Amino acid sequence: MSQGDPKLPLFEDADETVAAIHQGDIDAVVVMRSLEGPQVILLHGAEEPYRVLVERMSDGALTTGPDGVVLYVNERLCELTGYPSSRLVGRGLNSLFEGEPPKLVPEVTAEASLLRNGDDAMPVAVWSRPISIADTTATLVRLSDLSIHRRAEQIAAAERFARSVLEQATEAVVVLSPDGHITHASWRAEQIAKRSPVGSKFSEVFQLEADSTPDARTLARFSAESLDTLLATRPFHGLEVKLCGDGAIKSTFLLSAGPLVDDNRTNVGSIVTLTDITERKRAEEQQTTMVAELNHRVKNILAIVQSVAAQTMRSSGSPENFAVAFDGRLKALAIAHDILTQTRWIGIGLSELLATMLAPYRAPEEPRISILGPAVLLPARAVVPLSMVLHELTTNAAKYGALSTRRGKIEITWQLGGGVDQSIELVWQERDGRKVKPPAQAGFGTKLIDRVISHDLDGKTRIDFDPAGIRYTLTFPVRGVATQRAATSGPATA
Repeated sequence: MSQGDPKLPLFEDADETVAAIHQGDIDAVVVMRSLEGPQVILLHGAEEPYRVLVERMSDGALTTGPDGVVLYVNERLCELTGYPSSRLVGRGLNSLFEGEPPKLVPEVTAEASLLRNGDDAMPVAVWSRPISIADTTATLVRLSDLSIHRRAEQIAAAERFARSVLEQATEAVVVLSPDGHITHASWRAEQIAKRSPVGSKFSEVFQLEADSTPDARTLARFSAESLDTLLATRPFHGLEVKLCGDGAIKSTFLLSAGPLVDDNRTNVGSIVTLTDITERKRAEEQQTTMVAELNHRVKNILAIVQSVAAQTMRSSGSPENFAVAFDGRLKALAIAHDILTQTRWIGIGLSELLATMLAPYRAPEEPRISILGPAVLLPARAVVPLSMVLHELTTNAAKYGALSTRRGKIEITWQLGGGVDQSIELVWQERDGRKVKPPAQAGFGTKLIDRVISHDLDGKTRIDFDPAGIRYTLTFPVRGVATQRAATSGPATA
């Protein structure tokens, strides 16, 4: 009815009543109460009609009476719930919500889940305020859609999570959009690119070396543009590639790419990882080299053992003599390889090698062997041959020379020669042993010494049969060997 009209039109159909309110045909409604009788509620505010104010709201709005019954809803609330106003007016306020209904505290915002027709409940912010409509106290309830806000919060949280993961990632990780542009990059990816790659295409920042590996050659067949699209739309796993760079040393990576999909399973790009395997490849190459070197050394050792066995057999008068001689020579080989293993095939000092080989003949209470010479690091290639030579010298001395008598002594000295190929001249001098005279025929030990020095060490041997004691002079080059110190070491006794 219009204000001032003495009569109140009664509408039997609620739809007609709500429609009349929305169209502005009436400014009041009649609320029927069982005890109090009908009451007239005027729909006007202090400055403009209440219905106009509420309908202009962008949020859903409704009015409830003192008993919590919905008296009026605006069009926005109908849109949010999916129900017409006729399905909402007359219902209790709490029936509009899923789960725990909101507690209406004046001008305090609460959160609730608004039921919707055929859809999941919608998160809303509920705000209320008491209002006066004519002589009746009612409550204005405003409901704000939080779904967009929640979605924005979820997106922001996902973004923060993604950034945290990328910041902590030790591998290079980039996120590509469907057109191949980089949208996110980890700290390691920025290090490799030497700048922030965000905004650039993958091919502009990470250039693959075309001829490095079969995997890289496969990817290199594509143009830069098609490669970006390929990585952004197709999965790849563990492709071995090298990246072009300014430095001489290029890094090797395993490239993997996987699709990135949204909640609707729509492809929105891809995640590309570059795992640095440079050190692993280097270790594999070193291992291959070491296996080849080991194979070479084993063949050499077997050849040496075969030669020693054959020569020992020819020079031995009996199986017993062969067993003793051959066993001693094998022990010399074993000692040499123990030394090389302990030093990781780097080499050993000459004085340390002499002390090790002569250890069985050392007697602190009766010094018989002196060692004197500058400190020199022998290369690994010289350790086995020289160990064989020292074994033959000590064996001969123990059987026929200075170590076969109680008064005999051995003096071992050496000096370094100059020139491009630095050489060592080692002198083995025996004294106070048995009388020495040249043999009618050189024995196997002498032949072995001469053969090892000349063939394995590229040196030469000279033997002097001095009656006072035999003297061996061994000269051989030590290419690439640096002296550890210029000073001469003091005498070592054994």
